[in-house]
Amino acid sequence: MKKLMQILMLLLVLFPIAGYCGDWELMDNPLSNTGVTLDSIWGSGNDDVYAVGSNVILHFNGRQWRIQSRWFRDFAGVWGSSRHNIYVGGTDIIGQSCGFGYWFFRPQLDLSNYCFVTRVGGICRDMLMTGYCYDKGLSSSGGFIIRYSRLRGPRRVGKSKPTAEYEGMVTLDLPQYGYDGTIYDFWTYDNAAYCVAGDSGMLKYDGRWLSSIPIDTKGINAIWGSDLENVFLVGDAGKVLRCNIKADPPIINREIIDTEYDLYDVWGTSPTDVYVLDGWIHHYDGKTWSQMDSGGAVVTTLWGVPGGDVFAVGPYGTILRKKAP
Repeated sequence: MKKLMQILMLLLVLFPIAGYCGDWELMDNPLSNTGVTLDSIWGSGNDDVYAVGSNVILHFNGRQWRIQSRWFRDFAGVWGSSRHNIYVGGTDIIGQSCGFGYWFFRPQLDLSNYCFVTRVGGICRDMLMTGYCYDKGLSSSGGFIIRYSRLRGPRRVGKSKPTAEYEGMVTLDLPQYGYDGTIYDFWTYDNAAYCVAGDSGMLKYDGRWLSSIPIDTKGINAIWGSDLENVFLVGDAGKVLRCNIKADPPIINREIIDTEYDLYDVWGTSPTDVYVLDGWIHHYDGKTWSQMDSGGAVVTTLWGVPGGDVFAVGPYGTILRKKAP
């Protein structure tokens, strides 16, 4: 019996149970099992990954996670065009870094009273932020998208009639297309154009706003595509739409996924390698959807390196990693 216990202890040292979650590895980090929720993750490679959330920026160097900065604002997202051009953004804060651990914060985008950022990403070397703004009566809301450049500062995207100003920041809504409600997410392609999706559907922007794509996108929370012929929209009650928006009219297919929960995020490397999250992780191989074994860990957003590792983050400082084959 004593010998058996010694063997079990040795196995626990070599293969700690808490460190592995089936298909995914549970990564130890300074925020593990804390009350901090991680809201976004991005990196330039397996050895250069950032995760952000409530007042904190974490960095992974390929060996361990470290806290790189703490701030008195919550970050909604992180994105970079390279390992030497990284942004973090939130409702009333922008942070910039050249990738050496030093951050410069600009709180000049004050959205604290009426506007709220939901997603951060980018195009070319500029950061994009989407979200929603309430009117002064707090009775309705309109989506906005802001493009931020180190050199040019913040500016609205597209041509529309003059929009409301909230605490000195000009935001964009899309009244000529009847776009009301929140813009939850966007997907960029060709490094020059993008689609936005949210409460009122999906729009394309390629230097000008194109008319709304006529599909049932109510309740959409996230968008990702490998190309214009394979765009995935996910949303409430397990909704997954696979769209060919290159076709005229667009071709829309409803994917069947075994969940009734709301889907928070979608990401992939190709039309036959797509991940969606409803707290748990589901994978699409081009034919069928299947739930992955994450050991019961709950995550709400993910990102990965094409051909490399995939990372997912969520409440309680949770960070999961699926290593490349």
